[in-house]
Amino acid sequence: MTADKEASACLEKQLLVGCACTRITSEGARRIREILSQPLDWDYILRAAEEHSITPLLHRSLAGLVPYVPPPPVKERLTKAVRANTARSLYLTGQLIKILDAFQVHKVSVIPYKGPILAVQVYQNVSLRRFEDLDLIVRQRDLPKAHEIILTLGYKAKFDWVHSRGANASLVPAEYGYINETQRTLVELHTEVTLRHSPLKPDLDYFIRRLKPVRLGDRDVGTFPAEDLLPMLCIHGSKHFWDRISWIADVSELVQSPLMVDWGRSMRVAQSLNASRIVNVGLALAHQMLDTPLPREILTWIRADGVADEVATSILQRLISRDPQSLNATARFNLRRRMVAGFFDGWRYASRLAILPAEEDWEMVRLPPALVPLYIALRPLRLFRKYGWKPRQDAGPTI
Repeated sequence: MTADKEASACLEKQLLVGCACTRITSEGARRIREILSQPLDWDYILRAAEEHSITPLLHRSLAGLVPYVPPPPVKERLTKAVRANTARSLYLTGQLIKILDAFQVHKVSVIPYKGPILAVQVYQNVSLRRFEDLDLIVRQRDLPKAHEIILTLGYKAKFDWVHSRGANASLVPAEYGYINETQRTLVELHTEVTLRHSPLKPDLDYFIRRLKPVRLGDRDVGTFPAEDLLPMLCIHGSKHFWDRISWIADVSELVQSPLMVDWGRSMRVAQSLNASRIVNVGLALAHQMLDTPLPREILTWIRADGVADEVATSILQRLISRDPQSLNATARFNLRRRMVAGFFDGWRYASRLAILPAEEDWEMVRLPPALVPLYIALRPLRLFRKYGWKPRQDAGPTI
């Protein structure tokens, strides 16, 4: 971080940001040691590391700062958390392989992303990226078959009525969630329709044709190449207002990984999704927060946007504060609007997300098929009720 941003962050957040990478420069190590020499709230650090999904990175970075050793109680808690994460990561990796084998047997095209596949792809270590579920993308036309496959593996649909024959076709969830309660595993199926935070609907046939193999366990698994993955990661971070350090770390690690991003192709993919500014914000955040090196032409591209740097700065100011207040409904709408370039495109994008019904709207009230259009009016009311006009500490990270 720059000196002015670092000065506005509490020491604990400075430490977390400094450790949220696999490549720590000599200057970065010096700054971390300087922070560690001062009194720190380790309860806050460990709690925030979990909230931001960077506990494995924190552990790895501190372990590399020989001869520094955390206080014994802290070291014990951190080691225990990392061991539990490693065991969970390996277990979920096994579950993902099992699911992918089933999809292959039934000849259903699928794109695994985030989770263990991203950990191996970008961090070269399945236990370095903390994840809690498994994400797969299928074409909407393949969803009925994918649904049946997941059920045969012992999972139950979170919203089974969405799959029923009489369900209204307009009621599409943010993702099709499945839970295996015995194994405590959550699987989320995404389609070109549920990926609603992409300004334009992605062409999954195009992405499926471009899959590249990644070694997962003892086999090759097809997933997004780096240039396609970058826009998808930025869209996901934007969906959640970049409320976790780990989502910015993913972008930073990707552009520095051996995958070698084809910048020209990646920017063309972003343009095809009308997500150029969303990608610019993600890259600006990585550069501002983690000092991620970017090619000169990419920095020029971001700065030419203007708004992207401003949006990234405002997000970063919230993220690095000790106890950031959550955005109210109006602020969330305005941030969505600014994420997409062009006055009308920005308003159209924010308005669509503000009125498009989701699971929480259905749970609030179940309307008969004839009254389904009323969800469009009920959703803004629910959002204002949940997030209010003023920032609230307890509001969730999603919209």
